[in-house]
Amino acid sequence: VTSAGMHNIEAQGAPSRETPQKYKERAAKLWEHSIRRQFGIETSRAKEAADFMLENHLGTVRDNLRGQCTHGHSCKMSSLEKLQMTIDILEEEVGGVDLYAAVS
Repeated sequence: VTSAGMHNIEAQGAPSRETPQKYKERAAKLWEHSIRRQFGIETSRAKEAADFMLENHLGTVRDNLRGQCTHGHSCKMSSLEKLQMTIDILEEEVGGVDLYAAVS
């Protein structure tokens, strides 16, 4: 979200302009052993790495947020907002507060 190389990359791991169907097609093709053919990486190891990244996504985003606006790094309000929004969404998925139940 915060570096030029991550421009237009969203949570699904694909350019945000890509349709969900196109993303599924692209992901399926990637996992059909093209990783092994093109990069010498076994499909099972690539999936293991993807699982690791997914399991650590929240911590990675938090670390990225801490690194923003520190000495020697750029400071963009839009990046801070996107990172914080991502944290809020991820935390809500793992047991956030049900506001409707809280006010009922």
